[in-house]
Amino acid sequence: MSTRRMPAAERKKQILLSAIRVFARSTYHGATTRAIAEEAGVTEALLYRYFDNKREIFTEGIAHTASRLTKGLEALLEQNHEHPLKAILSCVDYFVAILDGNPDLARMIFLVLAELGEEDIRKVYRPYQKQVVATLTRHITAWQEAGYVDPDLDAVDTAWLFFGSYVILAQVKQFQGAVKLDRRRVVGLLRPFLTDFGEERLDAQEEL
Repeated sequence: MSTRRMPAAERKKQILLSAIRVFARSTYHGATTRAIAEEAGVTEALLYRYFDNKREIFTEGIAHTASRLTKGLEALLEQNHEHPLKAILSCVDYFVAILDGNPDLARMIFLVLAELGEEDIRKVYRPYQKQVVATLTRHITAWQEAGYVDPDLDAVDTAWLFFGSYVILAQVKQFQGAVKLDRRRVVGLLRPFLTDFGEERLDAQEEL
């Protein structure tokens, strides 16, 4: 058991990250507060000072992982707003990096999807989902107006398609243990979404 005193916020985060590892290994229904406490190196009594029950730990774990994904994507899209290719490739690289750097995240993604039929899980997860789709839609619309992206595409549907790609990458991570992407193939997947002007700019950027 951990005897080092920690600030309350730090201890709570330690327990939460430990819980995410346990959920990823055991699923929500297979995990126990005892196993979470053991993973965190604390007593169950201490765990209950920070969380009322296992469900609260799970929902806060969802909020933690969803927030991290959302904030990262939004930052990259804003940084590369005027460069669609760079923006999309940066986001894909971010997906891969976060999955490779956090082995349990891929499994947590599928746990969340499996529990979306539950109202409390939807209540926690959907605001992040809506936020990401709205951000993507805004950028795609701007790229359409700038002449990069086909104006006939539905920006919302396209945003959902891109957002869903992280689930595909998570599945690759789950079954292959690593995600290896050829950036040229990623670029090739983008071409059907572009205008002639967008393709010209894409070719110019590829040459650089």
